[in-house]
Amino acid sequence: MKRALKFISVFIITAIAVFAMVIGANYSAFKSLFANSDGMTEGAEYIENTYSLKTLTEFIGKKPEYVSIVSFNVNDPDSGIFYGSEIIRTMGSLGNIFLLIEYERQVDEGVLNPNTVVDLSEIDKYLLPQINQNAHEGALTFLTENEMVPITYDRAIQAMVQFNSLAIADYFWFKLGEQNIKNLMNSLALPNTEMPLPYSGVYSSIAPSLSSLLPNNHLAITDTLSSFHRDSMFNKMIETASYFTQTEERHIQRKEIMEELRLNLTFIEERNALSLFPQTTAQDMAYLLAKIWKNEVINEKVSKAVKEKMGWALSSDSMKRSFKDYGAFYDTRMGMLSGIDFGTSAYDDHTSVQAIFFDQLPVAFWLHLSANHMQEDYQQRLIWDPALFETTIQQIELHK
Repeated sequence: MKRALKFISVFIITAIAVFAMVIGANYSAFKSLFANSDGMTEGAEYIENTYSLKTLTEFIGKKPEYVSIVSFNVNDPDSGIFYGSEIIRTMGSLGNIFLLIEYERQVDEGVLNPNTVVDLSEIDKYLLPQINQNAHEGALTFLTENEMVPITYDRAIQAMVQFNSLAIADYFWFKLGEQNIKNLMNSLALPNTEMPLPYSGVYSSIAPSLSSLLPNNHLAITDTLSSFHRDSMFNKMIETASYFTQTEERHIQRKEIMEELRLNLTFIEERNALSLFPQTTAQDMAYLLAKIWKNEVINEKVSKAVKEKMGWALSSDSMKRSFKDYGAFYDTRMGMLSGIDFGTSAYDDHTSVQAIFFDQLPVAFWLHLSANHMQEDYQQRLIWDPALFETTIQQIELHK
């Protein structure tokens, strides 16, 4: 009995810490946490699979509905892992790679000047309180810690890549232009990948707490959205993002409501709403990275600039011990833990590209897995640790 109580106590403390980190530490967040009893038990039977990388590989093999992995050596792609490679998954902020590519294309062609100074008040228009708020605050700290260094387009896009700021991503989405992003997606010819959308439009559309602010021609909360053709739904989300930035009054109204109520969805409802986000596949994303690595996306200069900004991930001494080169985008949101990366192993000098999706996860399992970023450790080690690579293959084969 004592052991059971100890486990429950540790789980609740961990869940509170993770929820506060991802959502934002305030009273409404904690109130929401304890109001989600169903979500807090969903997937509890899988929590033991988060205790080590070995047990995580067991979960991967047993639960293909939740996981997609594509990992291959760029010089020997046939020898890689292609697990659930064509399953449609939520793209989330991994879609920021397309904003980065389009940004570098426009810089290369002289459309944008990377040294243009950014007005932070323009970014603030897209900020949604309690949605990845800690990530945005990290980005702002990065941008403002040295008052002598101006906040330019180039530094702002770097902050977007490194910290996953949704508000900065939305700022660049509109700065780059909807049609230019569509043209880029068409040129990349990724058959199962939808174009990225402004996150403020997606979240404002699925939030019942905001429905009273939207005119009828914009109204699109979760139940209604699912009935739309995806192109029509995405158009509504784009319109909604624009609607709330057209006047200061609308921006303030949205901000006040979300500070008080957030999305006003349960954990399970928020996780289920991931199906309304732009989608992709692990195969599409990994193949895109392979082309970037080979300097084949747009041109050599653009590809190299994309790799350079993704290289923020090679910052710690521990990473430098394992990698000669490394770049990544990561994403975490309710029920989702995903990443795309490239890396050159310091041990055998091979370079791999990867796309790994933990998608539509049971809430309790997600809370536990995200507590210590184990999925990132797993993804990184999969490149340089042949034992983990083989264990993953064995578990996939074992549970076929």
